[in-house]
Amino acid sequence: MRPEPWRVFARIGLLLVGTVGGFVLLQQWMRGVETAATVDVFHALGIGGVTRGYQASIIVDAHSRGSFAAILTPACSSLASLLALGGLAVLRPTGARGRLALALAAAVTVVFLGNIARIAASIGVGLLTGPSALVLFHDWVGSLFAFAYTLGGFVLMLWVLLPRDGVALDDLCLAGPVPVDASVGASVGESSPDGVRDES
Repeated sequence: MRPEPWRVFARIGLLLVGTVGGFVLLQQWMRGVETAATVDVFHALGIGGVTRGYQASIIVDAHSRGSFAAILTPACSSLASLLALGGLAVLRPTGARGRLALALAAAVTVVFLGNIARIAASIGVGLLTGPSALVLFHDWVGSLFAFAYTLGGFVLMLWVLLPRDGVALDDLCLAGPVPVDASVGASVGESSPDGVRDES
């Protein structure tokens, strides 16, 4: 039995409110996590001149090009994309929860790591060529890359959720399989062994 329309719209409304509320409450914490992860990437690679500043900022020492602070704004965070993927997962028809959790975890990982790579690449450009090149790279190449990894995470989630060979599509849908009367197919248009169609 399918849910009533008002229940569906109420569910979507609550999801939208929760998504906006989650972004407002978590964006500062998430930016701090992404800032720390980006700085750790440079330290792991043995690259100096990159340190964490106040809250969600990264101090870049470009030597002869001077020092500057790169601030990770809410728009630069991957939180909005992560919440959107979570919302799509919640709105998905009922099915295997294990597969849903795996699909969401894979998509979230791709988006989060993709955003860290984008931020690190922008900082790396700024470290080599200065703040003007950082802004240019961030606004153009970084934006295209953000679209690519967000779309990639969503496609990966769909791929994990798709039924495998031998798994009925009805198992992944909200409504159960429609029962079929076996006598219907046997009585309409069925040919007899000698090739004469049975119209009875």
